Amino acid sequence: MYAQILIAVSFAAAAYQDVRDRAVSDLVWLPAVAGFGYVLYSFYVGAVPDFWFYFVKLALIGGVALGFTFFGYVGQADGIAIALVAADPYMLSPLLPLLAAAVVALGHIGYEFGVGNARGTKTIPMAQFLKEQRWIPKAVVSGGTRTEVSSDVNVARDEVEASGSPDASVEVKYGVPTVAYLGIGYAAYVVYLIAFSHAAFVSIP
Repeated sequence: MYAQILIAVSFAAAAYQDVRDRAVSDLVWLPAVAGFGYVLYSFYVGAVPDFWFYFVKLALIGGVALGFTFFGYVGQADGIAIALVAADPYMLSPLLPLLAAAVVALGHIGYEFGVGNARGTKTIPMAQFLKEQRWIPKAVVSGGTRTEVSSDVNVARDEVEASGSPDASVEVKYGVPTVAYLGIGYAAYVVYLIAFSHAAFVSIP
């Protein structure tokens, strides 16, 4: 229970930042790290019996998140958020929050597709790209020359900003707020536990 509340605090702050800025401060994860530490302490003192299951779950999902981040498929904050979902001590913790997040994601992406933001790539002015964090750059177009940037989402934006071409255009695709999806999904999962499985919620560290 206490660990989940701490993790939920981090997800709430991270989701807000992701929706507002498409950037998440590392500091917002401190409550969740404290919650993870509390879970480890609970295992140490024997308050939770499923020690091995928890660490297998955490290793598998955390490993996938780390790999996706390392190869640039997701942002650093996205990888941290995915791993922290697995840090929840409830046995079904990865499944329920991820299902809720998927429902939110499908609804939002469907809306963005409907209004034209999520339909493949588009070209926008450099000034708009620098102002709006929601775009993932694919290439810089300057003087009729198209220069691709890294496919690693963690460095692509820095490459565009370092190009020094204020009059250029940027070929972009829409970047979804993955952390926000996960944050809303985790909040929905905690509310579900409190409302429909209260005994399990209060028994969790």
